[in-house]
Amino acid sequence: MTATATAASGPSALWFATRGAGVATLVLLTATLVLGISTSLRVEGRRTPRFVFASLHRNLSLLALLLLVVHIVTAVADPFAGIRGLDALVPFAGAYRRVWLGLGVLSAEGMAAVVATSLLRRRIGPRRWRLVHWLAYAAWPLAVVHGLGTGSDAQQPWMLGLTAACAGAVLAAVSARLLRGGWRTLPARGIAAAAAVATTVAIAAWTAAGPLQPGWAVRAGTPASILSAPTPTPADRTGPFRDPLVGTLVRTSSGQAEVSLRDAADPSLTIVIMPPGPAQTLPEITVERGATTLCHVPARAGTSFYAVCGAVRLVIALTGAPPDVGGTLTASAPLR
Repeated sequence: MTATATAASGPSALWFATRGAGVATLVLLTATLVLGISTSLRVEGRRTPRFVFASLHRNLSLLALLLLVVHIVTAVADPFAGIRGLDALVPFAGAYRRVWLGLGVLSAEGMAAVVATSLLRRRIGPRRWRLVHWLAYAAWPLAVVHGLGTGSDAQQPWMLGLTAACAGAVLAAVSARLLRGGWRTLPARGIAAAAAVATTVAIAAWTAAGPLQPGWAVRAGTPASILSAPTPTPADRTGPFRDPLVGTLVRTSSGQAEVSLRDAADPSLTIVIMPPGPAQTLPEITVERGATTLCHVPARAGTSFYAVCGAVRLVIALTGAPPDVGGTLTASAPLR
C-alpha cells in the first residue's frame, strides 16, 4: 500500500501519538524554561535547596528532549501528513504546512543544542554554554507558534487555555528575571522586556487572525490531497473519526442563530444546533440518524461546540458565511 493510499484512510494512532507528544513537549519545555530562570535567580525553598531545582531542571530537559524525539518519529512514521525524515531535519523543506512545520524544526534544533551543551558544560566552558543557552528563549516561542500553526487542536478551548497558561508562566518568570539587576544592566533588561512584550502581542494577534479563523487549514499550507481525502464509510469505522459537514444557518423569530447540518460522508447523520431557551444557559444539539434521534444534549460553545452523545464525545467546528455554512464533526467513536 502506498503512503498516499494510507493517508487517505484518515489519521492513525501514530497521528494521535504525535499530537499528544507535541503537547506534552510544550508543557515540559515551559517547565524547563521556568525552572532554568528560577535557578538563575537562586530560588530555593525552606526545605528545598537550590541544587534540587537545578537537578529537576536538568531531568525535565532530558525528558522534554525524549518526548520531542517521540513527537518527531511518530510524525515521520505516520503517512497521513506525508512528513519525511528530511522535513524533520531541514527547516522549511516539507510540503505539509511548510512555514509552521519549519519553525518547529528550528525550535527542536535549538532545544537539542541547549541540552547537548548542558551535558558538555564542563568541556565547552561557562561562557559558550551561556551563549548557546540563550537559544532556549527563542526555542520556546517558536514551539508555541509551531503548535498553533500545525496543531489539529489549536482551535480547541482546552489547547488555547493550556497555551495561555504556559505563556503566563514564562512571562511571570521572565518578568522576575528582568526585575533583578543593577543600573548597569538596565538598558539591556529594558530591551529584553520590550522584546518579550512585542513577541507576546505579535503571537496573540497572529493567533486571532490566523489559526482561530475559518479556513486556516488551507491558508496554513495543508496539501490538497489531505484536505480532499475520502473518509471511511460508517460501516468501516471502529474508532474516532472526523467528517466534513454542510448545512445552513437561519435566524429564529427572536434573532438567534439555528444551524442545521448534514454529515457529508454519512448523509443519514444530521445535526441541529439550537440556541438556549428562556430558562437555559447552553445551546442544545440534536443528533439524528434518519428518523432516529440519537441524542438531544446541551453543548459548551466556544470556537467549537462540545457535547457528549451517550458515550461519544463530539466536537463541531463551523466554517463559512451564513446562510451557507460548513464545518467538521470530530467524534471519539462511531455514532450508532
